[in-house]
Amino acid sequence: ARLAAVSPAMLWYLDGRVNRVTKSGEKPNENYARELLELHTLGVHGGYTQTDVMEVARCLTGWTVRDRKRFFKGRVEFNARQHDDGPKRVLGQDIPAGLGAHDLDRVLEILVAHPQAARYVAWKLCRRFIADEPPADAVRATAEAFARSGGDIPATLRALFATPEFLSPAVRGEKFKRPFHFVVSALRATNAETDASKQLVDYLVRLGHAPFRYATPDGYPEEATHWQSTLLWRWNFATALAANRIKGTKIAAEDLRMRLGGDEGLMSTLLGRRASVAERLAYQESGSGLALLVAAPAFQRC
Repeated sequence: ARLAAVSPAMLWYLDGRVNRVTKSGEKPNENYARELLELHTLGVHGGYTQTDVMEVARCLTGWTVRDRKRFFKGRVEFNARQHDDGPKRVLGQDIPAGLGAHDLDRVLEILVAHPQAARYVAWKLCRRFIADEPPADAVRATAEAFARSGGDIPATLRALFATPEFLSPAVRGEKFKRPFHFVVSALRATNAETDASKQLVDYLVRLGHAPFRYATPDGYPEEATHWQSTLLWRWNFATALAANRIKGTKIAAEDLRMRLGGDEGLMSTLLGRRASVAERLAYQESGSGLALLVAAPAFQRC
């Protein structure tokens, strides 16, 4: 959490670099403070108030990042003269005056220890790795691990991956891949060589998942319903990829097929299981079996 808070990208994107208090009565910039509470730790209905937002913003004053007009562009710095070093109160807990840059650490300690943070982070992780509507028992077990470990993400993920819900065969292959995941997994599964050319990135634009283009800080949606209208462009991408029609990207299709042990191995690798009778027939009759596999419903999910 601290690495994100003092990341040059975060300080620039959410105006942390201009969050400063240099004179009495000056109000801090609350952009990152609000998103820290709303998106990263507690959630929209996490129990915080506007006063909490402003108090967190005060704690975060003074952090900045050098712009291109100065030496060491991009360096993150703490400017004590631009920090509100007075006493603060966040989520019912007092933060004494005089902590300086350590106000940030104290805020993060308070947030990580909050019960709602465990529930919210666990819900987001279970939504990402299990289902768009994550099962309550898995969320509960994951939240307990988060709280027990003091917010340690590896320990939290180990608990999630050990839940019966994550290991259930019914869950396997049910998460719909977002376009970036779909494109990257197709490149990996086909052992493609690529220079990530503009033409390849243009497919992500067509699929609605262009890097760094989402307008709001909550990021691209996770839910499948948002992405299912782009299936035609997924099929177009699969056809172009298999036919080596994407500039800067190349697949050695026959070599891949032989390395995987023939058609059966190729089908099993891309589908993640043995192909059904109908899938084998479609593969043989399609005229472009590799494109069909990348466009297949089974490859759209993980």
